[in-house]
Amino acid sequence: MKKTSQYQKLFSRDFSLPSVEAWVRGESLNLKGWTKLVQPFLPYIITERTDDTVHFYYDLNGIAWVQNLLVKLAHNDSTFIPRIEKTVLEKLNFIKPIYEKEQPINLPDLKRFLSELEAGYPWFEAMWWFFQMDDETKIKGLNLENLAKIRSLTDKLCNSSDTVVRKSLMKLYPHLKDLSSVLTTEEIKTGNIQSQEILEKRYKGYFFAENHLLTELTKSKVEEILGIHFVKEPIKKVRQISGSPAFRGVVRGFVRRVMGHKQITEMQEGEILVSPMTIPDFIPAIKKAAAIVTDEGGVLSHAAIVAREFEVPTVVGTSIASKRFKNGDIIEVNATEGKVNLICHASIVANKLKKPCIIGTQFATDIFQDGDYIEVDADKGIVTLINRKDKINRVKKTLPFNALFQ
Repeated sequence: MKKTSQYQKLFSRDFSLPSVEAWVRGESLNLKGWTKLVQPFLPYIITERTDDTVHFYYDLNGIAWVQNLLVKLAHNDSTFIPRIEKTVLEKLNFIKPIYEKEQPINLPDLKRFLSELEAGYPWFEAMWWFFQMDDETKIKGLNLENLAKIRSLTDKLCNSSDTVVRKSLMKLYPHLKDLSSVLTTEEIKTGNIQSQEILEKRYKGYFFAENHLLTELTKSKVEEILGIHFVKEPIKKVRQISGSPAFRGVVRGFVRRVMGHKQITEMQEGEILVSPMTIPDFIPAIKKAAAIVTDEGGVLSHAAIVAREFEVPTVVGTSIASKRFKNGDIIEVNATEGKVNLICHASIVANKLKKPCIIGTQFATDIFQDGDYIEVDADKGIVTLINRKDKINRVKKTLPFNALFQ
């Protein structure tokens, strides 16, 4: 019996559908150019658009295959890495001057840009993996100094290329507004645009794998159709999460989840921006943020760089912030220690009014009813229900909770 492939989410970005297509096809389905072998683990990448962003799931066996093949070729052929260096520079020749400007381009240029971007991805992938190996001993002895310099030229490739695509589509198809971001590359090249109803379904959510676009399907149904399994992310209801400080400071404020472009204009001055990872298009929201918290990233991530540029207290790499917190939550971002704490609104009011308060009971509203006579002992964190029906022998039911204010 064939073992079900496991797909793990590696990152999330609010990329337009043409950008997603170029990435997925370029790394999985298309011929790589640097080898005649093809990716044996298909679908290698599955993307899911939900919650106004796109999640990228990878078959980890496919990643291991690519990494091992690259290492083998690099060690066995001294011309392999120089060939990657040369080809990457060639692939950047047309697209780099365009994506660096982050400005809309005309339709003929957009068609070529998408084609060149997709053709370059197999080579970009080969270069990037040398610096993201699961075991650094694999690249021991390889001269990657020049390749590292070339890699730095692509730091803005993915985000800025998508900005160009998104801005161009908005200008070319103004009547579609945000729906222009879910046009397929084929629709852009042929001009055969689907109905607004279909585009709205895509915008609401889709799955894209290899060259198949699926809409109106649940994750479990996609698992059934493709015979795969999405590794679930355990989200514990903890009140504190940790990450890496990017710019120090301590801030309290209301959460604003910015999952994608849709929420940029919703950001209010002084709110705390919570996102899987920031991208250049988020700058207007970042300028309003009192602090930033991201799921992904390290000290060289986009969020960390802009945090230092704008001097905004920031914690990156929390893994679960955008899933644990919701809009309106009050959190404290301690970007000195790399910790983010969920602050209960009741605790703030209680401390302000000097009222005894107990939080985190989990089920108090299920036990107590209007008119019940209770005793709140915030010194010990105990709530006692006094049963008034039995006036002779009053029954006490004690429930130990966490005392917040004493």
